[in-house]
Amino acid sequence: MAKRKITVTVDEEIVAHAQLLGVESLSAVVNDALAVHVDRLARRRALGELLDSWDSACGPPSEADAAAARAAFEELDGLAEDRGVA
Repeated sequence: MAKRKITVTVDEEIVAHAQLLGVESLSAVVNDALAVHVDRLARRRALGELLDSWDSACGPPSEADAAAARAAFEELDGLAEDRGVA
């Protein structure tokens, strides 16, 4: 894949910690982190579009259903954090 050189500003503490952990290529770390973040944004957008289409077709969920869905997503999000997934 083609690369583009850009300038980014990163917290000094994060850079120091990465170096202590033996990171040799900060560019690779930033690229990987950005790829994960962009993928997450794309999935979030796709989910939002799906939910919007369901709302249009079926109407909005009840407050009880919305609360149950929020609780399930929060639990899944916590599981992802426990596994080190950002």
